[in-house]
Amino acid sequence: MKYFFLVCLLAFSGSLFAQTDTKDWVYEYTNGKKYAVHIAQAGNTLWGLHTTYNVPVDDIVAANPGIEKGVKEGYRYLIPLGGADMTVASGTTMREHTVEKGETAFSIAKKYNSSVDDLLKYNPGIDKGLKAGQVLKVVLPPASGEIPPKQPEKQGAIMTSVTFTDTVLVYEVKNSETLYTISKRFMVPVNDLQTFNNLKSANIKAGDILKIPLKKENVKQVSIREVQPKEEARKVDETLIFKAKNKYNIAVLLSFGFNDSKVNTGLRNLATEFYMGVELAADSLEKLGFDATIKVIDLPMDSVGIMKVLNTAEMKDMDLIFGPLVPQSADIVGRWCGKQKIRMICPSACNSSLLKNNPYIYASVTTDMTQQEILAKYTIEKFKTAQIILVNPGISKDQELFDAYRKRFIELSRKNGNVKLIEAKLSDYTTFIRKSGESVIVLPTKDKGTVLSFINSLHKAIGKSPNADVTVMGVKEWGGFDDITGYYKTRYKMTWASSSDLNFSLPDTQTLLRLYRKKYRADMNKAGAHGFDVVYYFVKTLLMKEEVPNEVMNAFDLKAAVPGGGYENRSCFILTHQNYELIRVGVFYE
Repeated sequence: MKYFFLVCLLAFSGSLFAQTDTKDWVYEYTNGKKYAVHIAQAGNTLWGLHTTYNVPVDDIVAANPGIEKGVKEGYRYLIPLGGADMTVASGTTMREHTVEKGETAFSIAKKYNSSVDDLLKYNPGIDKGLKAGQVLKVVLPPASGEIPPKQPEKQGAIMTSVTFTDTVLVYEVKNSETLYTISKRFMVPVNDLQTFNNLKSANIKAGDILKIPLKKENVKQVSIREVQPKEEARKVDETLIFKAKNKYNIAVLLSFGFNDSKVNTGLRNLATEFYMGVELAADSLEKLGFDATIKVIDLPMDSVGIMKVLNTAEMKDMDLIFGPLVPQSADIVGRWCGKQKIRMICPSACNSSLLKNNPYIYASVTTDMTQQEILAKYTIEKFKTAQIILVNPGISKDQELFDAYRKRFIELSRKNGNVKLIEAKLSDYTTFIRKSGESVIVLPTKDKGTVLSFINSLHKAIGKSPNADVTVMGVKEWGGFDDITGYYKTRYKMTWASSSDLNFSLPDTQTLLRLYRKKYRADMNKAGAHGFDVVYYFVKTLLMKEEVPNEVMNAFDLKAAVPGGGYENRSCFILTHQNYELIRVGVFYE
C-alpha cells in the first residue's frame, strides 16, 4: 500500500552482550546468594555463559528455568556465583565501580542514579575519603519496564542432562564490526578467533569470512516430581521488542507553526527541510516492501497543546514516533512515550535526563561529552608520540567538555602505555609546545572570543618556532566561527569530532542528492539529509530488522546510556582541515 502523509493543522483555544570483564558485571543478591546479571544478545549460547562466567552448566540451567530451550536475545539471566559477600536485601542489584582521581561519593552516586546513603551503607569507611583505584559497591535503581526476575528454582526440582559437540559457524563480518565485538557476541575469546582463523592481527573488515568455533548443546530434562508450569520471567518487557506487523503506524512530530505564532521562521524552515528528507526515506522504504501509515503532525510549542495532540486514541496506537526537534518539547513527548510504552526517536540533541529510566527513547545525536570522549580516543590512537597539551579554557559552561576529554584520555592512557597528557592554562600553554617536533593542543570550548584569542597567541608563539608541527583540536562549533580564516584552519590542522558530516563527494550523498533534486528541484541541506537518515535507519533496523550498511551524513551506533535507560548514539566522525578543506578522517565509536 501507499504511504499516507497527513499533516494535521491543529488549532487550540488559548494555545540497544557477553560480559567477560568483571568490572562491567552487574550483580543481584537473592536469598543470600550472589548472581551476575546477564542480558543476552544474539549469538549467546549456554556454553558461552558457562565459559565466560566459569560456572557449571547445571547451575546455570537450575537458576534459569527456560534456558534449556535456548539462550534468547533480550532475556535477563542470573548466573549463580555462590554465597553473598554481604547482607543485602533480596532483589538488590549492584555494580562494582573503580574510583578514579577526583571522584567523590556524590559524583559516583549521581553517575549511577544511586544515593550517597547506599554508598556509605555498603562501603564502610568511605566517609573518611576516597582513594583512586578503590573498588566500591554501588546500588543500582530497578530497571524501568523490566519484569522482575523470578526467584531461582530449588536444586533437585529438575535434573538436566547436557552434552556438547564441537561445531563451526561460518560468519561474514558486517559493517563496523571488529574482532572484539564478534568475540563478545559469540562469547569466544579474541585470541581463540585469531588462532582458529590464522589471523596475524585483530584487523578485519566487512565481508571477511570467519570460522567461529562453538559448542552445539543438547539439553534434556528429566522430571523428578510434578512441578508447577514455569513462566519465562527473565526477559525484558515484551513491549521493548517489536512484533512483526503487516502494516505499521508512525508519527512524525514537527513544528511548522501553521497555527502557533511561537514557532519562529528558523524552526519552521528546519521542520520543512527535515520533512522533505522524511518523504524521501518513505519512498525508499516503500520500494523495499515496507508498509506503513506515516502521519506528520504540526506540533504546538506549549505543553498544553502538546498533550492535547498526544492524548488521542490515534497517537496511543502508534508503533514509532519521530521528533520533536526542540529539546523542551522532546522532554514532554518522551515522558509520555515512556508511560505509553511507545518507542520515540529524538532526531536532534536531547536532554540526557530524558534517557534515565526510560528505555523507550533513542537519542540519534551524539552528545557533546561523548564527542570529546571520542576525540580523546582518536588522540591516543593517532598521536601517541606527540606532546599532548590539554588547555583548560577556564569557563564554567565548558567545564563538562574539559572533564569529559580529560577523564577518557586518562582511562585509555592506562591501557595504551600511559600516554602523557600535559594540563595547562591559556596563560601558559605555549611554554609546552615542542620547538621541533609534533604537538597536539586540545582546547574544549564553544566560546568564540576565547578561541580567537587562543589562535592569536598560538600563531605568535609558533612564529618563534618555525619547525614546530602543531595540531589543534576543539569542538564542532568552531566550524561556524568565520573569523578563523582558512589559513589558520589548515596551518594548524584544526580537528574536531562531530555527530554528522554532509560530504557531497561521497557516492551515497550524491545518490540522495540526485533523488532530492528530482523530487523537489532544489539542493539538499543538512536538515533534509538528516531527516532521511533518521527515518530510514530506525525504521529499517527496528521495524524491518535489517541492517543499514551506511548512512548519508550520520553514523549510528546506539547503546544503553544507563542501566534500564534509553539508548544514546555513541559514534561520530573525526573531521580535520587539510588543504583548505574539511576532511573526514573516519568514524570512531565509544
